Parts: sequence; C-alpha cells; structure tokens
Amino acid sequence: MQQRRLVLQAIAGWVLSAMAMFASAQADLDALIKAARAEGEVSIYSGATENILKRTGDAFTAQYGVKYSFTRMAGAQNLQRYATEAEAGTFAADLVFNGGGTYVFAAEAVKKGWIEPIRQAGIPALTSGLFPSKFITGPTATIQLSPWGITWNTDKVKGADIPKDWPDIFNPRFKGQILLADSRSSDAILEGWSLLLDKYGESFFARLREMNPRRYAGNVPAAASLAAGEGYILLPSTGQLVQLMKGKGAPIADMTPPHTTGVEMQVFLTHRAKARHPNAARLLAHFVMTAEGNKLFNADPGSVSVFDTTSLPKEYEPNKAGTEARKDLVARLLGFQ
Repeated sequence: MQQRRLVLQAIAGWVLSAMAMFASAQADLDALIKAARAEGEVSIYSGATENILKRTGDAFTAQYGVKYSFTRMAGAQNLQRYATEAEAGTFAADLVFNGGGTYVFAAEAVKKGWIEPIRQAGIPALTSGLFPSKFITGPTATIQLSPWGITWNTDKVKGADIPKDWPDIFNPRFKGQILLADSRSSDAILEGWSLLLDKYGESFFARLREMNPRRYAGNVPAAASLAAGEGYILLPSTGQLVQLMKGKGAPIADMTPPHTTGVEMQVFLTHRAKARHPNAARLLAHFVMTAEGNKLFNADPGSVSVFDTTSLPKEYEPNKAGTEARKDLVARLLGFQ
C-alpha cells in the first residue's frame, strides 16, 4: 500500500510539473505572438523549394497574422550570401532554412555573434519539450529529412533494368548514360557520396568513372537533362526534386536504396540583437518545430517529418560531421577534377 501511494504521488508530481511547463510555454507563446505581430513580417533565406516555402508561409500567416518573404538559393549560395552580409554588418535574413554543411557554418557563426543557438532562442516548441530533442543539432534544429536515391528516365529504363540498389547503376546499358551533379556544388550532395565512399570504397568510384558518366554543375541541370532524355540515370537525387519534375510532366521515377543518407534541412536564427524581425523569426521557427507545422513543411513525397521517421530507409544514416574535408577527394573520384 505504501509503495502504491508513493507511485501515485510521483505520478501526480509529474503531471503537475508537466502542466506547469506547458502553461509557462503557452504564456511564452502568447507573448511571442504579440511581439511578432508588432514586427509584422519575417525574412527567410532558404534552400527549401518554393512550394514548401509558400505553403508553409501561407499557413504561418493565416495562423499568426505575420507576413513572410523569402529568397531561395542553393545551399552553399545561401550560406555564402548570409556570411557576406554578416561580415558587412547587414542581416537581411531573420531566419535560414538550409541543408548540407549548415551545422559547421552555424557553429562558426555563433562564435562570431551572428546567430543565436536554437536552444537559447526561447522557442516554445522547444521549451515545452514537444520537439524531438534528438533533432537538435548543436546551434540548429533539423526539421526535414530527404533521403538520397536514384532517379531514371521511364522512357529509357524499364523492367529488369530498373535499379534497386546503388551497385545496379553498373548495368552495361547505362554506360555513357549516367548523369552526375558536381559534388562541390552542394555539401548535401557531398554527404551522399561520402556515405557511398564509406560503404563501397574507392573501387566503386573507379567503376563509375569507367561508365563514362555525364557531368553537370548541379542537380537541377542534371535533372532537366534526364527529363529531356539526354541520359538514363541520375544520382544521387531526392524525391522532392523528382516530384517537382514529374509535376511538370517529366517521364522520371525514383527509388531509395536501403542504405543511404539524405538532405537534412536545418533552421537557424539570426541573433536577436542583429535581426530586423527577431520575434517573427522565433515564431516561424516555433511553427515549423510543432507537429502540425513540421508535417506541413514535409508534405511532399520524399520528405520525412522529424515527428514520424518510420518511412526512412532501414539503414538510413544521419549526416556525419567532417565530410567537408572530403570535398576535393570526392570531386576527384567522380572525375570533376
């Protein structure tokens, strides 16, 4: 009886503590909404596609009455522009969504006083404990997972030739028909190739070079060539890119091998002392870090919400720190140098 009483007391204490925490988080959210509405708008730099930004931004505005604007650039361009402006003391972006290489950049940006670590930003979705803590990546938070896979032109590749795993690209029919994006164009692409280097070694890349692949400056022009029938296979690629191209009538399909990594979209905030709209930025970060907002952000096929990762490939590996040190090596192995 005494043990049962102690258990019930412990449960009651936990419930009261949780209620107090949520009440405090709600009060913080109410104050944040008021401050964000006073600022009226938020400016975003993003590597996410325009359709993601528009539907997320529209829902954010509808819910909170705060307007948004965005500038979309490829991941490396995002960070380069942000750094150039920050060095000049100009912070046009209140908040940034970006993929590969973001953690390393953000860690340095914290030291320079450009950005505020996400845990210290007073985000209600974080302080309430609702956001999955394993997706706090140092000064940033991961809000989207997009696994790398293989895409093919469905007019050119059919039946038994459809790849099911990475080594299937060495089908003799694909010689001269494999399209590659420059691994130096994106740290996210570099992370995909780095995983394959770890899994298969340099011999995989030697075989790939023997296939006489066609090389492109980035994934977008490579995907456009694939859609036009100028090749059979594109790798690595994400389901998001495939869906965008298919939506425009492109004859392409894709698959995700069981062992892969992906583009891991992260969010970071310009420091409150420097941002033009710091409260609106924190409110938007809160929105995409709630279950509802995160599901909306990840509504496209090929995107995985951090609140439900059951659809990830069974051997999915999170991005690893240090892959940027392999940039020249991977570029050489792929034949871009």
